[in-house]
Amino acid sequence: MLFPTVEFGLFFLAVLLIAWSLHRFNGLHKLFLLLASYVFYGFWNWSYVPLLFGISLFSGLIAQRIQASRLQGPRKAWLSLGIGVCLATLGYYKYTSFFFTVGLDLWARVGRPPAIRIPTPLLPLGVSFFVFHAISLMMDAYRGKLKQTVRLGDALLYVAFFPQLIAGPILRASSFLPQLQTRPNPRAIRVNRAVLLIVAGLFKKVVISNILATRLVEQVFAAPQTYSGGDILLAIYGYAAQIYCDFSGYTDIAIGCAMLLGYRFPRNFNAPYTATDPQDFWRRWHISLSSWLRDYLYIPLGGSRGSALRTCVNLMITMLLGGMWHGAGWTFIIWGALHGFYLIAHRV
Repeated sequence: MLFPTVEFGLFFLAVLLIAWSLHRFNGLHKLFLLLASYVFYGFWNWSYVPLLFGISLFSGLIAQRIQASRLQGPRKAWLSLGIGVCLATLGYYKYTSFFFTVGLDLWARVGRPPAIRIPTPLLPLGVSFFVFHAISLMMDAYRGKLKQTVRLGDALLYVAFFPQLIAGPILRASSFLPQLQTRPNPRAIRVNRAVLLIVAGLFKKVVISNILATRLVEQVFAAPQTYSGGDILLAIYGYAAQIYCDFSGYTDIAIGCAMLLGYRFPRNFNAPYTATDPQDFWRRWHISLSSWLRDYLYIPLGGSRGSALRTCVNLMITMLLGGMWHGAGWTFIIWGALHGFYLIAHRV
């Protein structure tokens, strides 16, 4: 179920009316939103709802074990187990085919590879996002950023909450779980702001992005040899505008929908094409992802606390893994390496 569709419009209207009719009973309110989130995800493929539920439940249980442990050794062991299982799940669904293909290609260079049928599991929608949410839950519990005890129901809703489930923004457990402790206040909802975000998001995604894609980008990209250099350059910049309007429009709708339900999401874009350098760009583009990579990957690797060489290595590792997170393919690895190089060059 995608945002700019009649199906989602009817679904969200029904969820909004029922959720606010239950808002005085916070437990029922959250349970209904959880069930609605599973219906939203199941509209794509019901067979993968157990995966979403399993990852959510597993991360919630691990977070509880981390909070219950007082010794550093068991806490670190629980965290390592949780992150390992989550990354293994992501790797199986997203990278199995890619790594098998790369291995067979390398084998073909030195000999004749056997005829092996590569198992390619169907990629679950939004798996990268809900795995990152699960990791955030466990990491925030480990770092002591969750002042309250993790409740399994809240953990399930945090990972599966439908406005952010498919394409973000990526929420921090430390900022979202406290919102679930108290019932939403209808008088605190900025309805005009939420509606404006949804309308603006729909306009960017449905009108601007679609027009650029169908009238300019797809035609030129399909047969660039038939167009002039100026047309190709225009299509390249058209694609830059298309992908920004598509992605930022989607997150605007997500933020607006969550706001109408009584929850706050972080800002995800801040005029990224006005950035003055690569570092500034990543402070403005997909902010929830770039800050997640910074806090949960770059800083644990050592950040900029070591030598200049070590800092450059940390930047490159972070951006390479960020590229692979976007997709399983050499283009994403090259994209990550390019941005790693840009950040290193700017830092030097």
